[in-house]
Amino acid sequence: MITCPTPKYSLEHRFHVMVPMRDGVRLSTDIAVPQGEGPWPTILMRTPYGNSDPTRHEYLLQLARRGFATAMQDCRGRHDSEGEWEPFRHERDDAFDTIVWLVQQAFCSGSVGMIGRSYQGYCTWVAAPDHHPALKAIVPIVPLPDPVINVPYQNGAPFWNMLIWALMVHGRTNQDVARINWTELYTRLPLRELDRAAGFDSAVWQSWLDHPSFDDWWKEVCYMHRLGSVDLPALHVCGWYDDDGISTYVNFPRMRREAKTEAAREAQRLIIGCWPHQTNASSIVGELDFGPGALIDLDAMVFRFFAKHLAGEDHGLGNDPRCRVFIMGENRWHSFPDWPVPGAVTTHYFLHSGSQANSLYGDGRLSLDAPAANGSPAGETPSDTFTYDPANPVPYVTDPVKLQLGEACDQQSIERRVDVLCYSTPPLSADVVVCGRVFAELYIESDAPATDFTAKLVDVWENGRAIQVCDGVQRAEYRNSLESPEWLEPGNVYKVVVDMWATGLRFLKGHRIRLEVSSSAVPKFARHLNTRDDPAVATEWRVAHQTVHHSAAHPSALILDVLPENLIRDTVVE
Repeated sequence: MITCPTPKYSLEHRFHVMVPMRDGVRLSTDIAVPQGEGPWPTILMRTPYGNSDPTRHEYLLQLARRGFATAMQDCRGRHDSEGEWEPFRHERDDAFDTIVWLVQQAFCSGSVGMIGRSYQGYCTWVAAPDHHPALKAIVPIVPLPDPVINVPYQNGAPFWNMLIWALMVHGRTNQDVARINWTELYTRLPLRELDRAAGFDSAVWQSWLDHPSFDDWWKEVCYMHRLGSVDLPALHVCGWYDDDGISTYVNFPRMRREAKTEAAREAQRLIIGCWPHQTNASSIVGELDFGPGALIDLDAMVFRFFAKHLAGEDHGLGNDPRCRVFIMGENRWHSFPDWPVPGAVTTHYFLHSGSQANSLYGDGRLSLDAPAANGSPAGETPSDTFTYDPANPVPYVTDPVKLQLGEACDQQSIERRVDVLCYSTPPLSADVVVCGRVFAELYIESDAPATDFTAKLVDVWENGRAIQVCDGVQRAEYRNSLESPEWLEPGNVYKVVVDMWATGLRFLKGHRIRLEVSSSAVPKFARHLNTRDDPAVATEWRVAHQTVHHSAAHPSALILDVLPENLIRDTVVE
């Protein structure tokens, strides 16, 4: 065998090799070739963060020492590569052209794989439809999905943290985002001037603001609608607390259903840990430590995957489960034949209250019983109201410099606000295991023509500690389509579905399941000003009076995939 599960090869390094693209632009590429008798299967990573970054480079080098040639390339316009840096816009063609060049090199066997995390993962996925024939397998790790699904807009709402990312990758070299007092900018208006307020002039930020809807400019750089044309094996990797997890939660099941060939459908693999955006780096996420078992030998799994699909060599990939999923709360890994897990029960926890669900001290409750069609229990009313004032938005617990939004943090201080509706189950009489997609299906009313609705799933401990599990936002005017707004009319009721991505968590006996509903989460999402004005230039806001209905005609609900105990009893893997 040419590949080896332990480091075997010394390496020949070739730095700053300028690889030509079809338009004459040359991209700086660092190459490592095992010393021995090749040619070698080759792994490509494309990055905006610098191909000399020691951490990212070492990730590739550990594969090179095991029998793969590796190529790490600066994206166009970044670091030592020529051209203009325009996020998303050149990655498809530049990946194709780089593979054309790689297969012409004597060290390359003609089999190429791509790997990358976050934006690098997007570079990996966008190359998959209409890929070069030499591309044989991909490993997208916490990849970005299509723009406007998550970044730089999430379901219509500006994903504010992308300003920080735009600064970090501004120009050719990485910038120090820790210098900026971001807190002062969280509610700065207009959004059009935020880049200058942070100390830089960003053509990238300005172009994003020019396109708040899912228009043709964005569609040019999307890939998820074309997964049915992809015939590649893929190892999908993400964590429950990762901000970009939606790409994995959509791409894996879609590839299992729609990939171009049966062989590709069968060659999909999935790993979901408890991790935030820093994949498999720590067992600690926010305030919780999920234990030493949360970390796995991911490098070995990636090696086995590439060895099989690039070199045709079997180092035990068949022993790896198709879906290796970490269930938080019990803090153990499980092996599932597919995901979403076959046999999972899609369960509606319906919203109820006596019209006082405001704050954790209110009377909001979740129940498996739908609102009654013929009258409600004594004291129960069909709706709750709250006031959303953009001058006083609901805060979101975050550290902007970490570029990580959403961790296992206590939400009690946020839940004390009267503009946060809280709906909770009674203390659970038995464990409830949730593993799958999470949605809040809300029937809403607003006196504003446009507004946001946010939702958050919370695990409430017996001592009252309220740990965030996952959350999301839906800009109400984009409730039916991200392509164009549909304005709200006072007095009308609309269904708004807030996608909270997914989770895998055992809610323990005595805990409570809670849903928070509000209209802001600053600074994760730029606050809505409740007007029809262009969000890029708007500076005037209005107060919105919001209603969440939960009647028989409008049964708002938290929707979870619940796993019966007999379904997971024998699925634990060490």
